[in-house]
Amino acid sequence: MIKTTMTGSWFRPKEILELLDPGKTPTGEISEKYASVVEAAERRAIRDQLHPLGSPKGLNWVSNGEQRKAGYTFFIPNRFHGFSSKERVTMEFPATLVEEWMESNPSVLQLRQSAASFSVPKIESKLEYHGEAFARKEAQDTLRLAKEEGAERVFVNTPSPGVITIFFPRSEVYRDHYDYLFGLAKELRKEYQALLSVDGIDIQIDAPDLAMGKQTGSWGVDFYEALPHHVDALNEAIEGLPQERIRVHYCYGNWNGSHRFDADYRRVLEQVLRLKAGTIVGEMANPKHQGDALILEDYLKEHDWPRNMKLAAGVIDVKSPIVESPETVAARLERLAKLDKLGPDRLLGGTDCGFETFASMGNVTYQVGLQKLKSLSEGAALLSERLHLN
Repeated sequence: MIKTTMTGSWFRPKEILELLDPGKTPTGEISEKYASVVEAAERRAIRDQLHPLGSPKGLNWVSNGEQRKAGYTFFIPNRFHGFSSKERVTMEFPATLVEEWMESNPSVLQLRQSAASFSVPKIESKLEYHGEAFARKEAQDTLRLAKEEGAERVFVNTPSPGVITIFFPRSEVYRDHYDYLFGLAKELRKEYQALLSVDGIDIQIDAPDLAMGKQTGSWGVDFYEALPHHVDALNEAIEGLPQERIRVHYCYGNWNGSHRFDADYRRVLEQVLRLKAGTIVGEMANPKHQGDALILEDYLKEHDWPRNMKLAAGVIDVKSPIVESPETVAARLERLAKLDKLGPDRLLGGTDCGFETFASMGNVTYQVGLQKLKSLSEGAALLSERLHLN
């Protein structure tokens, strides 16, 4: 049977959003003082994935919804030494990204430029990871809740070295982009080890830098020149860790816009497939990237798919309020399942990105999100029946 998952972030309830207000939680990660509130929110997120809209069957591989964090990167200063407690800097938006937003969705540009959350602590010394206790506690809590709710499999999100270089501009303490990148890889390995030390927890390394970096990376080097180094840095960070428990998510940016300057999937694909991960989670649902399935088909005519790697293909567009029917989900999955070198055994149905990448910054409503998860589960079941996989 073709199994299902989502990318990670889920809608945060009012109680969590209040706690994640920067005035109450400047670290981007909710304090243990509010553990009961966080547990209730994480339990709800897991239940929503397992039983969307009360369905008896939902997703197979679930997350805690990133409920205790303001975003998939903004909690980082809470787990690292080296950030200033006084000085702040703002994430830069490259010219092509500004151009895209101005012509296709100027309200997104206004929101991003005015959002205080895109102002981050300045790096004042080389970053050193000290967050093992936070990571283990999150993993332990998530595993306990998942078991109590009857989840088949569960993961916790964690950022890639490269995506941190996007959201936290490099300071003079690092010689250049690559010094920063590989320095982060060395330190983030400690986070990955801490999370994986909890038996039963998988990790998803969020690595939008592998595609979105073309649009958002202010690195001082060409994206395609930097891309293989980003893969190398991530591979260094996960070297020797259990491959089958590691997912890597790439995407082109979870915003509504034309995405006309997005990275070339052909060039992204050949690099992503070098990753020492058990599962690749990527966009293939939205109108810009549905055609990536054809590019993958052409690629597999001349190359093999890595033997020990699965593909969690995005067949749900989290940017659009239009709810995919189960038949649409099945059709999107079927074209991939029928690729000889991939096949249904290495395929999962997933979502293009998370539903609420940053607190209060989702593209669809909670109810629409639930409807989409229900369709995802039903569509995968429909295709499994069509292909006689049950």
